[in-house]
Amino acid sequence: MAEFSKLVELSVEELEKRLGGSRLAQFIEESEASFSDQVKIVAEHVINDLNIKAFFVSGPTSSGKTTFSTQFTQRLNDGGRKTYLLSMDDYYKTEDTRYDEDGRPDFESIDTLDLDLMLADISKFFADEQIALPTFIFKTRTRIFEPEKVITPQPGVVLVVEGLHGLAPEIINCLPGENVFGLFIMPHGRVHSDARMISGSDIRMLRRISRDVRQRGSSALATIDYWPMIDRAEQGFIPGYLAAADFYINTILPYEFMVTATLARDQIRVSLDQLLKGTLPPSRNTINPSGWSDLSAAVRKATKLVEASAKLPSISPALVPSTSILQEFI
Repeated sequence: MAEFSKLVELSVEELEKRLGGSRLAQFIEESEASFSDQVKIVAEHVINDLNIKAFFVSGPTSSGKTTFSTQFTQRLNDGGRKTYLLSMDDYYKTEDTRYDEDGRPDFESIDTLDLDLMLADISKFFADEQIALPTFIFKTRTRIFEPEKVITPQPGVVLVVEGLHGLAPEIINCLPGENVFGLFIMPHGRVHSDARMISGSDIRMLRRISRDVRQRGSSALATIDYWPMIDRAEQGFIPGYLAAADFYINTILPYEFMVTATLARDQIRVSLDQLLKGTLPPSRNTINPSGWSDLSAAVRKATKLVEASAKLPSISPALVPSTSILQEFI
């Protein structure tokens, strides 16, 4: 049973003291090293325990699961344990999307996944049978099978399974416990500015805003407008998935409050300015005829995030190491 590590708490003043050539470089290096040390402990455990056949990575949105799992897979390979990576996102059902009462599509609930197919594939892996891993195409909601994703397990090989619901009892309880290892990851930290605070949940929202705007052509307000769907789903599974994990890794990187948080803050300001000018495009994450699920609530949250992060010092994303999990969000 895993538990959260100590909360990482910072103030704006502490961040400002880290600015400057050598101090900033050291701060970034220390932040990345602290995270790397956590990963090393888990990796060595998996490499040395030959009973482990499946390694599950779970965590809420914007925790860094995708980048972490890709790099962790490489670390295991480098350590002598051949590893395959399975993304649970490739097992979304091909049926029509379900929506909440405000028109938000549900991509968060476990019943949006084809668990029968996923468990069948994982069971084949345990039996050392050949598997054709799927690829899900979100635009068309279709599943395809690519030749390069056909795998033939061998004794000693590890399957890394990455996804929001990686530690759901519907999955791990169907597998032999002695061959399964679970990890829960999530940023656990906050920064204070006067009486305002950016929480761990806020930093995940800011990470996602930064990613969605830069990589998915979304707007900051559209991401915030969709967040209630994410929040409802997470409230139901975070405690149970953490309890089911063997290890927990805190994916907060203290210097990120000066990178992802400030990138997202600036994008929120752009959205609010466009809204005032009447040039903000509607959200693509709703079927509500207005183009928004709850625009007034999104504006209120956006304003609070801008106020809370107004005094955060900003540094260039170019300073983020190429191997950092923050690369997923910038």
